[in-house]
Amino acid sequence: MEFLTGYRAEILDFAELLFGWYQRFLVDAACQRGGKSLEGCIRRLPPDPALWVLHLLPNHSLAFAVADPGQQLGGRFYSEDALALRDLDRFITFTDTEEEEEQQQQQAGEDPGGPQKPGAGASAAPRDPRQASPTSGAPAAGRAGERRLLWGPAGAGVGRLTGGQRLTPSLPAGHPLWRVDRLLLVTDEHGSIMGFDFLLGGPLGVAGQEPLEARAIALLCQSMTCPLGAGEPRRPKQLTVGDPALSLEPLLSRLGVKLSEGPLRGWGPRPAFTFPSTRVPACHVCKRHSFEAHVAACQHCRAVLYCSERCRTLDWNRSPEDVGHRFWCQRMAGYMSRAPELADLPFTFAAEATSETFNKEGFLSARGLTRGYWAGESMLGGGTRGARHGNPFEALRPEGGVALQAAPPEPPTARTFFGSWKEYYQWRGLSLSAPPAVILTYPLTLYYIITQLAPQDFPELNILNKQSLKIHVVETGKEFGVLMVFWELSVLLPHVSLELLLVGDLVPPELDGQQFLLQRDVSPGLAPRSKGGRRELQLGFSARPYHLLQAPKADLVIAFNSGLALKETWRSSLPRLQSLRVPAYFTECSEYSCAVDEAAVSMATGGSASAPQINPFRSPFRQAGIDNAMPWWVPRGTADAPSAPRRRPHRPARPVPSSPRGRPRGAAGGGVGSGGERTWQGDSGRCAFSPQPGATLGRG
Repeated sequence: MEFLTGYRAEILDFAELLFGWYQRFLVDAACQRGGKSLEGCIRRLPPDPALWVLHLLPNHSLAFAVADPGQQLGGRFYSEDALALRDLDRFITFTDTEEEEEQQQQQAGEDPGGPQKPGAGASAAPRDPRQASPTSGAPAAGRAGERRLLWGPAGAGVGRLTGGQRLTPSLPAGHPLWRVDRLLLVTDEHGSIMGFDFLLGGPLGVAGQEPLEARAIALLCQSMTCPLGAGEPRRPKQLTVGDPALSLEPLLSRLGVKLSEGPLRGWGPRPAFTFPSTRVPACHVCKRHSFEAHVAACQHCRAVLYCSERCRTLDWNRSPEDVGHRFWCQRMAGYMSRAPELADLPFTFAAEATSETFNKEGFLSARGLTRGYWAGESMLGGGTRGARHGNPFEALRPEGGVALQAAPPEPPTARTFFGSWKEYYQWRGLSLSAPPAVILTYPLTLYYIITQLAPQDFPELNILNKQSLKIHVVETGKEFGVLMVFWELSVLLPHVSLELLLVGDLVPPELDGQQFLLQRDVSPGLAPRSKGGRRELQLGFSARPYHLLQAPKADLVIAFNSGLALKETWRSSLPRLQSLRVPAYFTECSEYSCAVDEAAVSMATGGSASAPQINPFRSPFRQAGIDNAMPWWVPRGTADAPSAPRRRPHRPARPVPSSPRGRPRGAAGGGVGSGGERTWQGDSGRCAFSPQPGATLGRG
């Protein structure tokens, strides 16, 4: 898959942006022109009326080790296959030095008169990591009164701290631990990052460290001539500094920048202050960001970004044929033309949340969406699984707001099913200015499949008349972190006993084989399975790929944001789904993803997939691409399992053409038939983008 927007964690794109800018900073600093020439260039820059802030942030706990310093400094920050933060473990490892300090204090208390361990001398930190050649056994950097990190003997197998705390075992022996002693950060008053630098502490000191004032001025100059947070080069009219001991006024006056009278006086973080979402466009081919070269979209499709005609030509002529842009350009032009249809949502904030410049971090912060499940929506938030007892929607409550009721006053009308966010919000008593749809997209998409797609695509299953349903959620991902919101299924379908089995290698091993009940006997909470009682919603967990699962056959299978071409396990799981002949629906985040999934289905099973369609319960949040301008929605669309490679019959009652319609290279699915049996192909109620203009939800 060429474009990973919607699959790769936003924090990784942000990390690569920071890494690319810092590489540029180091190169420019090494090749810096004469002082007067640079000063003249900066004084001619247009002034920025916004106040700029130079933050000096000390670091007390974070240290890191790099597996391959040559790669980190000469290439990309991570490889193409890194999709989540955990995938960086083989490139860089972080550790907390606070525990080490506590261990050292305990040891000192036990043996206060003991001899000092060898290698505890202080040393200065190098400016550029390339200037240092640390080796195992060397002392950690530290100034008087600061913490020092010591290393075990060479050949110990893995680097270790004095107290015995080990780094990730995947790091080879001899890799040193570095600490960021201080971070220099330049932002404007709105929080946009303009540039950064850091002082490293490491196992080997380098004498003659550059004065802090010179480092700060070099950073400010780079931030003005090459601002990280996008925008044209500019200089601030006024700057405030976070350290009163840092004397910059004589140097700043020569640059035409006025220093505020007191450090950080007259400015401070507002209650809702947050660093805004920072997305800097990059070339799809060479990955250079817009601060390194002019980046523009393909003139025909307007979907893919390039920095030069050379990169565009290289991408156009790539082989094999279905990889090059020549193959995709016309298709992507169609994807772009359907972007307004995907943004057509009833919410009052839809125009903001579906724009190409959507600032998700600012949106969340301004509405107090910083806790519970909302923390997982933030690039920097860790998220939470929510409370195990009480209101299951407590983790959706904004700061100072009211939680969604565990159940509405009136149950849904029998045999009446919601088909849009507007209908559901009205029944739930929610204002269209409320954003819970961002999280509720998971249970509502599943509800839509159960009540409308599956009955249409597989009428022989009589799914609406079943009193119990077994549903497998395959390759569980982000939905695992918002587990309690699936309680809404028991609210929407009170007559059905639902059993959800979450399957995938992202399920924590300690939950493997466990089962829980979401029940409403006393209060809807998560409790171990027990006999008796009222079973509203049963949850099970399996920490293994689907093709290795040993469990009763499901009535329905779904995979959110499936990415069939990204994970090797799908090559085995798709044939198993085909052989089980179970209705399976997949969600995707773009029409492009659907097209790539179609090829993955064909390769794995020899079958095909149904035409993708828009999911009415897609999330209102759009995710902007870095190397492309295609519309991507964070929640994914749906489709069903691959069919045998032969033509499928049409049902006369369905509004489909009388002749087979050409399907895009999109992931969708269908039930499986064999021999002379009827082969059914279900539809992809694709949750975000898999639209066919004016198409009805049905099979292709």
